[in-house]
Amino acid sequence: MLMPNSDTNAKPNNPSRFADGPAVLRARRYRRWLPAGAAMILFAWLEPLSAEDKFFDDLTIYTGVALCMVGQSFRLWAWGCNAFIGKSPVRDRGPYALMRHPLYVGNFLILAGLTVAFNNPWAYPLLLVPFAYLYHLISRADELRMKIHYGADYEAYAHAKVSRFLPRLSNLPLALRTTSPFNWVHAWRKEYNSCCAWLAGIGGLKIYRDALAYDWQQALHDNRFWLLVILICAAVAIILNLAKLIGRYNSRAASPRTPTIDLVVIDHFNRGSEAPAGADQRMP
Repeated sequence: MLMPNSDTNAKPNNPSRFADGPAVLRARRYRRWLPAGAAMILFAWLEPLSAEDKFFDDLTIYTGVALCMVGQSFRLWAWGCNAFIGKSPVRDRGPYALMRHPLYVGNFLILAGLTVAFNNPWAYPLLLVPFAYLYHLISRADELRMKIHYGADYEAYAHAKVSRFLPRLSNLPLALRTTSPFNWVHAWRKEYNSCCAWLAGIGGLKIYRDALAYDWQQALHDNRFWLLVILICAAVAIILNLAKLIGRYNSRAASPRTPTIDLVVIDHFNRGSEAPAGADQRMP
């Protein structure tokens, strides 16, 4: 899944080399909330634009939907074909044979799709550029975590020379061969929030754009399909998240909490020592 670069090969007990490590690792923990916060700031300052031309407006919306679908497909593919990774802790199946961070690539494509649907030229430099740099930093931190915990397996994957974000198309046959077995249930459990969020986001942007260009009554009338999509997404997300919370509450007493790998690596940065072998080794 992840490969070391020249930075991650440095000795991990050199605190000056990774002075920004803890901050980046903490940012990684809250990375799922960052796009929503950025969108709220963007909405407070910018407005989505409409060309007042139905064909062009629909083109930007469905181009955004297409980008989101490609990004979501990468994420579903990554989770579904790596539900059972066997003895090796390093993910190298499916899209991980093409790139080291398919989940982050999927995130960025979804963000790009929402930006296209937003249809304001200022949104591209204000949203996509900072997030491209943020994912660069987070991916470096991820690679350091993997280097610390899975040295031998990590090095074996490194010899594949898979790039960080750009797909290595020559590995496409390998990626397709290692897709099976595919666990749709695992993929859905991991990704239903993402699916519901971007679908509702696209629908909300379409309605908001039309309301600004025309009026709310006409926008709501013309976008009954997207209203239905938003309601379905909200219902699915609420029901499944409530079920997950209830399940976690019921199992919390039986499963004592262990430190997450992020906290372990932050402690490693602060102490300048090796992370304990028994640390939680969940991968991003």
